[in-house]
Amino acid sequence: MNWRHGLIVLLAAMPIAVAAQSWPSPNFRHTFPFNGREQPTQIRFAHDGRIFIAEKTGKIWMYQNLLDAAPAQVANLGAVVHTYQDRGLLGLELDPRFPERPFLYVLYSFNGGLFSDLPPRWPATGCADPLGDFAGCVISGRLSRLTLIGTLATDEQVLIEDWYQQYPSHSIGSVRFGADGYLYVGGGDGAAFARADWGQIGNPSWPDLRSPPNQGGALRAQGLEIEDQYSGQVWLNGTIARVDPRSGAGAAGNPLANVEGASENARRIIAYGLRNPYRFTMRPGTSEIWLGDVGWRSWEEIDVIPDPNGSATLHNFGWPCFENHAHVSEYSSRPLCNDLYANADGGGRTPVSTPFYAYQHTSNAAISGITFYAGHAWPSAYHNALLFADYIHGSIRVIKDNNQDGIPDTVADSSAELFGQGNFGVVDLTRGPGDDVFFVDINNGRVGRISWDTNPAQRNLAPSAAITLEAGSTADGPPRTIAFSAANSIDPEAGALSYAWDLDGDGDFDDAGSGTASASYSASTAQPVRIQVGVRASDSAGASDTARMTVVVLRDALFSDSFDPALAQAAAN
Repeated sequence: MNWRHGLIVLLAAMPIAVAAQSWPSPNFRHTFPFNGREQPTQIRFAHDGRIFIAEKTGKIWMYQNLLDAAPAQVANLGAVVHTYQDRGLLGLELDPRFPERPFLYVLYSFNGGLFSDLPPRWPATGCADPLGDFAGCVISGRLSRLTLIGTLATDEQVLIEDWYQQYPSHSIGSVRFGADGYLYVGGGDGAAFARADWGQIGNPSWPDLRSPPNQGGALRAQGLEIEDQYSGQVWLNGTIARVDPRSGAGAAGNPLANVEGASENARRIIAYGLRNPYRFTMRPGTSEIWLGDVGWRSWEEIDVIPDPNGSATLHNFGWPCFENHAHVSEYSSRPLCNDLYANADGGGRTPVSTPFYAYQHTSNAAISGITFYAGHAWPSAYHNALLFADYIHGSIRVIKDNNQDGIPDTVADSSAELFGQGNFGVVDLTRGPGDDVFFVDINNGRVGRISWDTNPAQRNLAPSAAITLEAGSTADGPPRTIAFSAANSIDPEAGALSYAWDLDGDGDFDDAGSGTASASYSASTAQPVRIQVGVRASDSAGASDTARMTVVVLRDALFSDSFDPALAQAAAN
């Protein structure tokens, strides 16, 4: 079997055989605002115009805006990051109120951990591999918070250290904030990709000290099914966790948050039974997760986890016992899988949920990016559409919301519409300035921007709006006058911009019309008054972009280091 379809972040030298670069209309085009990066993995945009790009090796770069040609390296975690094959710094997220709360969240393959305090364990780009078949490189994963001061992101606070990773694939993946203000994090099963692995191979030097005998490997993704058999607690492998961004503890309202005797990890988990949930996104305005799970022999999946604020139900997506509805023959003899197969596949602690969508492959494939189009710059047919990328195919496909109910339409397996294809080693898709979609191309060291030109003969990129506080103003505090600036807004064609402000949070940009603005804010009750202030920057061709930030007014001072989910939700929206 060709095992490479199990990988996501492959070596840049691996060729991708794809067609010439193409889009569904000549009105669509792509540009590359950022080049020259070393294996970039994630990009994040702040409301003050700054952009952050993570690299697989552990570096994080800060650009002042989309025109910045001399970024600052704000962090380098290379001393503790293991970058072998699929491993590395793969997840990056900004606090919903960044930069008012100057926190960056990182998710990376930690070159150590798992019952040892002595990193690094292996050479950063390889391993001793004493068992052969890549089985010797045992490490863990880390979710950490960094604090940005000036041009340095330091003071690492490790929120979670977990994820037993015996093999250099199915490592950690994405970290995102939901609209509820909680942090969501995913990781793969850490198991073998070339053979069935239920822990029978093992590693005597760095053994799995938690999993029951012959219940490790890919079966770690089903740990909650046999939680009482684990030593101490289940692993986070093959799960999506929802946690408090201050501490990494399981968030309030999680399915097992109030279950007596539940372990720390069990209280974190909202979904399990995943192989490699490398990339996921939130449906706009919600905490509903849409994730791409990298498949094994036959299928890539898109799975949906309902907003946990409306349902505290665990979700099990079946791996390694199931892959897109079907039993996986290599694991079908395992007792744990047989429990799930009972009662017409309705057995076990948590009956298996089926994918929203899956596509079949007879050779290599790897779903490697996913996002919603929530803007209005593209044609209305793409509003609320779901776009997803496949690294191996060099493609981006789309599932549209034709009935405009806010949710992508249900389509038959393997029938999603091709949106674009080319020499794109896409490992992330995300929304960015101008209502456009940006993709991270790890192979070519660049970030691409997909935009729509109403008139292809007159190319024009939308501006990037930025909103910041003027010196002397604060985002949180008692009744006061707050001054704002849009000075870091830019036009990619270096043209002049005009501005319109929404200072009262009513959604209408009719309160001011220059590059700076101010307003007086008051509070009539002891409850916090939260206002989403916004600025719209427009170019001479009529293209525009909007940036928003949240300000808070209290009759009593608000301590800025406290965590308020409602406040974070306002910022996320």
